[in-house]
Amino acid sequence: MGETVAIGEFEVEVRRARVRRVTLRIAPDGSVRVTAPNACPIQDIEAFVRDKATWAESRREGVLRARREELAMWSDGGCVEYLGEALTLSVERDAATHAAQFAERSGERIIVHLADFTTSEEVTGQTQALVEAWLEERMEELLPGLFAKIERRMQLRCSGWRIRRMKSRWGSCNTKTRMICLNAQLVEYPIECLESVIAHELCHLIEPTHNERFHQLLDTYYPANREARRILNLRPPRR
Repeated sequence: MGETVAIGEFEVEVRRARVRRVTLRIAPDGSVRVTAPNACPIQDIEAFVRDKATWAESRREGVLRARREELAMWSDGGCVEYLGEALTLSVERDAATHAAQFAERSGERIIVHLADFTTSEEVTGQTQALVEAWLEERMEELLPGLFAKIERRMQLRCSGWRIRRMKSRWGSCNTKTRMICLNAQLVEYPIECLESVIAHELCHLIEPTHNERFHQLLDTYYPANREARRILNLRPPRR
């Protein structure tokens, strides 16, 4: 059995490794893990954990709260946003053995069709996967027109674009290949936010850095970018 130390009412798992210092991490499920050098005395690890206890407890509660909110989001009656519009999630089960599983929009709802044999443990994950696939399809439909509009305005073109799930960035631009990547979650925000990120990345084809010239270009080609950025900053990408 591995080593453990205590923080308040919960235990911290200790993992030994070929590392130079002690580190503490809060996992997505709320568990707390410490990685320590192989030769580090357990007393030193306990002292490190005590020193980090207040931060760890606060951080752990934040992680658990975010997890609860995420589970509620992908449950029946949850709220999913599409281009800034709040849609109610409705999860339905189909009794047919080989029924297709998919998501579709109906008015102000997104209906997720799941097979009847889907277990309760699988529902949240499958619902999230199906809704995200539906959102990504809508984004795929929108992007050609949005890129064409903004590229005409800027009188330049990228070589292509991709949709990716990013943990901390809204977009990226490879100035050598002229390829642009966009965060899949952008389709959840008002369309001005999506357009703003497209304009932002296209500006990097003119000015690679975020210097004064870059911001002047962005303000010129997409004046609404500052308000769009404010909205995006209020709700960063989900990790």
